Amino acid sequence: MFLHSSVTLKHITAGAAIASPSSFLCQKKNASGYMGNAGKAGGDEKWAQAAMEYIYEKNHLNDSRKRQSDVDQERGMADAYDRFRRVNETAFDERLSRLLSRMSGALEMVRELGLADCLEEAVLLNTEQPPGLFRVPTLSPPLMGYEPGFGLDIPQLRSRQAEYPSIIRPTDHLDSSKDHEPFQEEKEEEEEDLSEVFPFVSPHKIEDLVRICMDQLEEQHSAIREAAPLTGVEGEAWEASITLQRKALARQQLIIDLSNSPDFDLKYTTDEAFREKEWEKRGLLPLFIEPAVVEDAEDFHFAQEPAYHPFRKA
Repeated sequence: MFLHSSVTLKHITAGAAIASPSSFLCQKKNASGYMGNAGKAGGDEKWAQAAMEYIYEKNHLNDSRKRQSDVDQERGMADAYDRFRRVNETAFDERLSRLLSRMSGALEMVRELGLADCLEEAVLLNTEQPPGLFRVPTLSPPLMGYEPGFGLDIPQLRSRQAEYPSIIRPTDHLDSSKDHEPFQEEKEEEEEDLSEVFPFVSPHKIEDLVRICMDQLEEQHSAIREAAPLTGVEGEAWEASITLQRKALARQQLIIDLSNSPDFDLKYTTDEAFREKEWEKRGLLPLFIEPAVVEDAEDFHFAQEPAYHPFRKA
């Protein structure tokens, strides 16, 4: 019945012959026919996708499809980048050489003044890395919160990171003291003139920084020992690191006291017994670490193993 009705439908159609299956295979696909067939199968979304693919032909530029204009553009960008790096690195090298010449001149002046005790400290300071605003030039801006040489003083860069607990560094009050002192307006007339020590920090702020760091170290040490005590080799190493930090802060405080008091500086320089007594009082004597006893049957902990095992006799 169905076959009979389909055959009669072929003859009922007035003036338009239905294509045979062989002519369907040879049919030419133009734009309207392609999108029309796409729309029959999947609805409006598929028809729109086919239409967009027809309107906008996506050319993915790989190496085989590059034109000469693309190659010229890439070469121009590469040349501009090289020129940018060359100019910036030249300026950076000049800046660094000027800094090193100034520090070398300071070393020569120390030698001329006969300050043999300060020479070693000055050499150690001279071999430190340059300060934070001496950056190797790059195309990207510095990390968030570390842009002393970038020159963007906008609230977005000075804002705190949204983390909990909030990140508060000990040196924050050196840069933005107005944020940490609520009565700054009343103290403005009492502030010292910092024009003479412009590239450096005021010594009073350094004294406050040392005191803040010492208080913070003591607080953290007591809190960790009370809440999560470490025992064994790890505990010994942790206590040694805390002692070294205390020693560094005490050494900084000793330098500040020596610079503040000329009488104390003179006695410290001339009297050797007084110097040893000061070292002992401030905790600046060398650390004494008990050597491992050979008779102990206990094997070495992995943290006690030496970093280098000699594989041949000297």
